[in-house]
Amino acid sequence: MSPPVQYHHSLTPVFLLIGIAGFILSIWLGPWLYQKRPWEMVCVPIVLLVIVVVVMPVSAPVMMVGTFPVLMIDSIIAYRRPQIMLTGLTLVYAILWVIYLLTVGWWLALVTLQSFVFVILIVAYYWRLYQQQLSERQRVEDLYSELQLAYKQVEASAIRSERQRVARELHDTLTQGLAAVVMQLEAANSFLDQGNTKRAKEIINDSVTASRKALQESRITLTDLRSTTEESLPARLQLTTEAIQKNYHIHTTIKFGDIPDYAPSQLTEITRIVTEALTNVAKHAKTDQALISSQLKDDIFKLKVIDFGQGFNTKNKLKPGHYGLSGLQERATRLDGVVTVISSLGEGTTVTLTMPTSRKELDN
Repeated sequence: MSPPVQYHHSLTPVFLLIGIAGFILSIWLGPWLYQKRPWEMVCVPIVLLVIVVVVMPVSAPVMMVGTFPVLMIDSIIAYRRPQIMLTGLTLVYAILWVIYLLTVGWWLALVTLQSFVFVILIVAYYWRLYQQQLSERQRVEDLYSELQLAYKQVEASAIRSERQRVARELHDTLTQGLAAVVMQLEAANSFLDQGNTKRAKEIINDSVTASRKALQESRITLTDLRSTTEESLPARLQLTTEAIQKNYHIHTTIKFGDIPDYAPSQLTEITRIVTEALTNVAKHAKTDQALISSQLKDDIFKLKVIDFGQGFNTKNKLKPGHYGLSGLQERATRLDGVVTVISSLGEGTTVTLTMPTSRKELDN
């Protein structure tokens, strides 16, 4: 084994510092060089490195071991396909090491090679981690894009469903009401042509009543559509009670406790049950006072609509359309609940919705 080559020169540290400073400067200017000519970002530091190593071979171990990971990291970050640049860097540094070997002998070259390989392994390890992060980031971005697409599809479906529901509601209220009024007015016009003004007047009065009824129901329907934009049940029912008061002059007091975290479709169905119950109060109870209260116990939620009107005998068969219990029950079934009606003559009526607290989306 030959002894290592010794270098004794007072200016060696100065040249070494100048070389390192130039190399660091080229690294700092890397982003600017990359914008001008991408290849210069790595090639300029390599040229400076070659000059320093050739002029001052003693600096080769420090320069090669210290600069190689920096250039590799720059290549990995800056270039879309860093494999070519990394291969070129490794080849250049291998040539420099061979030159160093021929200059100083194999003992120092072997020590330098060990450090060099160690650095390469570290950079390769972090490059692998970097690639895994890029892959994970791409997967997250793809998943986000899929979620956005799914959200847009759900939003479009919701808009279509809402438009269909609005069309059904308007058809059941405004359209049918106006159709009935048109038919009555045509009949009144026919009686006027026949000179039967008395009958024509009766039909016109009926038309006015039907028009007012259709107007009231349309207002209630529009209020129901407005309430779907509210996120809480109290806010929705506040809009409903205000519309009932304007249309039927029924003053409703709301007393709420805790309310489960229901889905918007569940809140819509609950609001419609309350709307229908209050409309029945206005039509049949002969009172101007009503109360809405709620109770939450364990996993059961109860919502009551109480009026202080004339009431009725629940043992007697209800008149067609009276209190619309079948419609209320159908809506309650969709909520996995039940509607009960308790009433007695002269003591008012209580309509109670009982349902679980579980949150779920209802089909339109």
